Amino acid sequence: MNSSAIERTDWVRLAALTAIVIIGKAWLTKIAGIELHYDEAQYWEWSRRLDWGYYSKGPLIAWLIALSESVFGHGEWQVRLFAWLSHGLFLALIFRFALDLSHDRKVAWWAWAITLATPDYFILGLVMTTDVLLFAFWTWGLWAAFRALYRNQSRAWIEFGLAVGLGALTKLSIGLLAFLVGLYVLFNSRHRRHLLSPSPWIGLVLLILCMSPMLIWNAHHDWVMFRHELGHLGHREWSLARALLFLAGQWVALSPFVIIFALPVVFKMPETEERRFLWLTGLLWCAFFIFKAIHAKVQPNWPAAVYIGLLLLFAEYVSHSNARKKTLVRGGMLATALLLALCFFPAAIGLRVDQDPFKDTKYWRDPIARIYGEAGRVDFILTNSYQHAGELAFYWPHAIPVYLTGRTDRRFNQHDLWPSIDREAGKDGLYVSTAPTLPPLLQSAFASCKPLPNVAAQSPDGKVLRTFYIQKCERYRSVAWPKPSYY
Repeated sequence: MNSSAIERTDWVRLAALTAIVIIGKAWLTKIAGIELHYDEAQYWEWSRRLDWGYYSKGPLIAWLIALSESVFGHGEWQVRLFAWLSHGLFLALIFRFALDLSHDRKVAWWAWAITLATPDYFILGLVMTTDVLLFAFWTWGLWAAFRALYRNQSRAWIEFGLAVGLGALTKLSIGLLAFLVGLYVLFNSRHRRHLLSPSPWIGLVLLILCMSPMLIWNAHHDWVMFRHELGHLGHREWSLARALLFLAGQWVALSPFVIIFALPVVFKMPETEERRFLWLTGLLWCAFFIFKAIHAKVQPNWPAAVYIGLLLLFAEYVSHSNARKKTLVRGGMLATALLLALCFFPAAIGLRVDQDPFKDTKYWRDPIARIYGEAGRVDFILTNSYQHAGELAFYWPHAIPVYLTGRTDRRFNQHDLWPSIDREAGKDGLYVSTAPTLPPLLQSAFASCKPLPNVAAQSPDGKVLRTFYIQKCERYRSVAWPKPSYY
C-alpha cells in the first residue's frame, strides 16, 4: 500500500466520490431549503456586469458564475456549480499532496476524509464563496512550493506563480502564502539557491501577468480592493475575550469532536524539515489571526486556508496511530457529520427559525415573489442594504436594476462603482427595506410615495424571520445622497 504513485483505482474512486459529493450537495441544498446567501447573490450581481475587478474581491468568481449561467441557465445550482467543482478539486489536490508527502495511500485517503468532514471546508464549499476557490489555489500553491523545495522539481515554481496569481483573482489573502514562502526561501541558506534558477522568476512573471488586469482595474478605481483589505487591519480596541471567542469559533469550525486529536500535531515540532515547512506555514499564520482577533474582529472563515498544511500532518499522524485512536477519530468525524446535519434541519432539534445557523440562506424567494405581486409595474428597486439588493435582483421574476440609498453609516460596496440611480430620473421605483423607518431623503427623491402592505418571510410553521417594508414611489428626481464613510 505504501507508494507515491497514484493508481488508476484511486483516480476512479476520486472521480466517483467527487460526483457523489456534488450530487449530495445539490440534494442537501434542495431538501434543506438553502436559497442564495446574500454574498452569493452579490457575486451573481457582479456576474451580470463582467469586469477585471470588483470592490472587495477579484473577478474570477463572477466569471465562473457567468459561465455557468450562460451554459445552464439561471438558477441557484447554476450559481453554485463551480463551487461544488472547486470543492471536488480541492479534495483531489489534498489527496495528491498527502500522497506526495507520505508516499502512503492510507495517509492520502485519511487526508481526503478528514478534509471532507471538516465543517469549515464543507460549508464553504456548499455555497458559492471565494473561499472554496481559494482553498483549491492555496493547496495547489503550497504543494507546488513543497515540490520545488523538497522534491527537486524546480519547474514547480512556475506552478506556484500560477497558483498564487490565479488565486489572487479570487481572494487577495493568498498573498499570505506567497509572503511566507518568500521569507522561507530568503532566510534559509540552503533554499536560497533556488533564486539562481530561472523557474522562480518565471513563476513571479506569471503571477504578475495573472494579476495585472486586476491591478490596472484597481488603479483606475482608487485602489478600492486594497483599501477594503487594509480596512480589515484597522485597530479597534484590545480584547482578550474576543480572541478567546475567535478560538472557540475555530474549534467548532474545524470539528469539535476531531480537533482535540490534532493537538499533538500542533504542539510538537516535526522531525523532518519538509514537515516543519508545513507546520510553520500553518502555525505562523494561525498566530497572526489570533493576534489580530485581540485588536479587531476576525471572521471565522478567514484563517481556513492556513490550516491545510497542518491538516496533512494530522492525517499522517492519524494513519500511523493505533487502532483505538483511529476508531476515536472516525467516531469524531461521524459525530461532526451528525451535528452538521442537525444544523441543516434545525426544526429536528427544536430550534426556532431565528436560531437557525443557516437562516441567512432561507426564505427569500417566496417573500420577494409576493413583493412583486404587490408592487405591479416598476422600473427599478431602491434599498438600503447591499445584502437585500442582491437577493431582490436574483429572485425578482425578471431582470430589474437595483440601487442603494446613500448612507454615511455604511461602507462602500460594488454598487458605488456602478452607474448611479440618477439615470432613472422620471421613472417609477420601489423602495424595499427590513427597517420600518424611511431614509430622510426618500420623499424628496420622488414626486410621491405610498406604502404597500408589509411582506413577512415566514417559515412553514408561521414563524417570522424578517419583514419587508415597502414604498411604491413615482417619478424619481435626483437628490444628493450621502456618501459612505469607510471601505
